[in-house]
Amino acid sequence: MNENRMTAWREEEIPCPRCGQLTKVKKYHIINASEKPSVKKEILKNKIYFFECDNCSLSAPLTYPSIYLDSKKKLAFLLSPELGEETDDLCEGLGDLTGYKRRYVDNINDLKEKIMIFENRLDDRVIELTKIEYIRQLEKEMKDDELMNILFDYSGNDMYMMVFFQKKGVGRIPLNLEFYRQIENQYARRLPVRPSEEFEKIDLEWAGNIVLQRN
Repeated sequence: MNENRMTAWREEEIPCPRCGQLTKVKKYHIINASEKPSVKKEILKNKIYFFECDNCSLSAPLTYPSIYLDSKKKLAFLLSPELGEETDDLCEGLGDLTGYKRRYVDNINDLKEKIMIFENRLDDRVIELTKIEYIRQLEKEMKDDELMNILFDYSGNDMYMMVFFQKKGVGRIPLNLEFYRQIENQYARRLPVRPSEEFEKIDLEWAGNIVLQRN
């Protein structure tokens, strides 16, 4: 395995934003799930990329420039609140990523979602386009409420969309795989087979632009 793609981290002391207490955390430059399969579950369980204060018990996501790799599945996810020189250096250090699906996410929830989507052998581009259709179906519920987020999730063989409303709270909609395939076929010509050479931000905004282009 390329040494530049092996899991690497450093320990830092970070002040708690609530009480100011210094807490030691591991900050990962690179996580390679093929090298350390257990880290995938740790990310999904908020054991990594998460801050917990020993003094006041504050728990919060910890977002910083980091790369999640799955060498077997040819996946590379760049996590960072913003892009810049640090993320450029981080990506360049990985070397040739030909054939890898490259994605950029700016928050932990989106990173976890990407991991779960590809774990179920789905296409995140189709998932985002499917979300657009589900949002259209939720328009009546959105008249007296606000949809805060919609995320893919699964439990065993059951796959669904988690919907987060400001007033109603959290609900879920089963993912209809037949409907998913219909969306995939509908937009097939706009979904390149060859992976991009850039870290793409595939989200609802991206999907909305694809829908507008089609119309």
